[in-house]
Amino acid sequence: MDLSSILFLKPILTTLIVPPAGPLLIVLMGWLISLKNKQPQRRIAQVLIFTGAAGLWILSCEVTSVWLSKVLLPQFTPVSAEAIKNAQVILVLGGGTDSYSPEYYGPELTAPAYERLRYGVHLSKSFGLPLTYAGGVAWGADANALSEAEVAKKTLKRDWNLELKLSESRSKDTRQNANYSYSVLSKEGITKVALVTHAWHMPRAARNFREAGFEVIPAPMGFITSSESNILDALPSETGLRDTRWIIKEWLGLLIT
Repeated sequence: MDLSSILFLKPILTTLIVPPAGPLLIVLMGWLISLKNKQPQRRIAQVLIFTGAAGLWILSCEVTSVWLSKVLLPQFTPVSAEAIKNAQVILVLGGGTDSYSPEYYGPELTAPAYERLRYGVHLSKSFGLPLTYAGGVAWGADANALSEAEVAKKTLKRDWNLELKLSESRSKDTRQNANYSYSVLSKEGITKVALVTHAWHMPRAARNFREAGFEVIPAPMGFITSSESNILDALPSETGLRDTRWIIKEWLGLLIT
C-alpha cells in the first residue's frame, strides 16, 4: 500500500479509534465473545462490554474533555494586541466544508470553519491586517469538489463584503496547509502570520507552520471550557463527546506526526 492510499484511509482509521466508535467497537467485541458458551469467555465479554459502555459515558462528559485538554495538549492563551502587531497577515486555517447545504444551494463551511473565519475577520478589522485562508479538499472527499478556500472566499464576500486576495487551495491536511501556504505567501514576502485556529488544534498547527518556515503568532479561538453547571458537565452530552473527539484526535496527531 502506497502513501497516498494510507493518507486516504486516515480519516476512516481516525474515526474508528476516537469516540464514539472506539468504545462501541469494544462493546461489539464483548457481545461477539458473549455468543460463545464457555464461562471464561463470557467473563471477558462482560468486562469488555462494561469497559466500552463506561468509557463512552466518561468520554462524553464535558468535565472529561476539559481535563483531557489540559493534560494532553499544550495550552495557548488568547493573542494579545502587542503580539499581533508583529504579524503581516491573519491566516485562517480551514476546518472543513459541508459538500452541499440545500438552503444555500451549494457547499458551505462547517460550523468550526465558519467560527475560525469569523474570528479572523474580527482580527483583520481590529488591527487592519489583510486576511488569508488555507484550505483545499480533504482526504476522502470528492476530488472535483470546490476547495475550502474557494468556499471561504464566497462566504467572505456574502457575509462581510470582503475580498480574499491570497489563499492556498491545494492542501488536504494541516501539514499541507502549512507547506502550500508558505509557497504562496513567501513569494509575497510574507513569513510572519497570526495563525487562527481552534485552541485544541493550535499545538499541531503552530508546529507544522513553523516547520514550513513561518514565524507564527498563535491566535487561538474556540477554547474548551466548563459550563456554569458542574452537574451538567459531569453528565454525557453532545458537546462533551464532540470536544473529547477533537482532543483525542489532536493528541494522536501530535504523537504520530
